[in-house]
Amino acid sequence: MTPVRTLDLLRRVVNGVTLATPLGLALAATGRARLHRGPRGTVLACGYRSPFPAPRATAVTIGDVVLLRMDAAQLADRPRLVEHEVRHAVQWAQLLGVLGFPVAYGLASAWSWLRVGDAATANVFEVRAGLADGGYRTPAERAVRSRRRRAQPE
Repeated sequence: MTPVRTLDLLRRVVNGVTLATPLGLALAATGRARLHRGPRGTVLACGYRSPFPAPRATAVTIGDVVLLRMDAAQLADRPRLVEHEVRHAVQWAQLLGVLGFPVAYGLASAWSWLRVGDAATANVFEVRAGLADGGYRTPAERAVRSRRRRAQPE
């Protein structure tokens, strides 16, 4: 077992006091997820079934709770996804949980949509969490796909 890092402990306290983690646990319960200990003091909520808050997302982090629309076996095939989501847990704490993160993330998603046509590629929170780790296409991958599409005859 890894020792608790001071910054992880601070993140957990901030996410608890700002009610982000309690909100994540409440969503996990309503989504009938199974809870497991995750890395760096996070909680993995596997088998999350609710469409809220992001109906098409494979994983959503609320405070220190990672809501996963997959089981533990599927998650084992995507180890980098959990690290991506842990970075979001840090972002929740940095923006004081439910007070700042949802609004800031929503604005960043809107900005990304306006700039590049999707909510993640230019979203500063997704970029800093690692686009590829989260399963998103990087800007370079998007450019290659766009060129291929334009090269195909109609």
